Amino acid sequence: MKNTIIAVVIAVFALLSSNVQAGNADAGKAVYAQCQACHGANGEGNKALKAPKLAGQEAWYVESSLKKFKAGTRGAGDPDAAAMIPFASMLNDTQMADVAAYISSL
Repeated sequence: MKNTIIAVVIAVFALLSSNVQAGNADAGKAVYAQCQACHGANGEGNKALKAPKLAGQEAWYVESSLKKFKAGTRGAGDPDAAAMIPFASMLNDTQMADVAAYISSL
């Protein structure tokens, strides 16, 4: 039973991490420069722009969200969130991983 639980945990982790890569936070800082206008220099967000706080988010969540914005599966029905689609579309997978690593360090 214990081995089954361990195997399930490993399988779930593998599935969750398969589309997410470890990023370089130093490289992500440069990518984040374009995010600052809405999300703030320290990821604090901006209520007036309806830009949420990013600081404290896990890298896997940020990267996954960026990929969903780029694919158009997130934000399409929400005019405020839809503003992220063109920004995410400018990033390649490495840049997404890097900026996600940087954001998670904030």
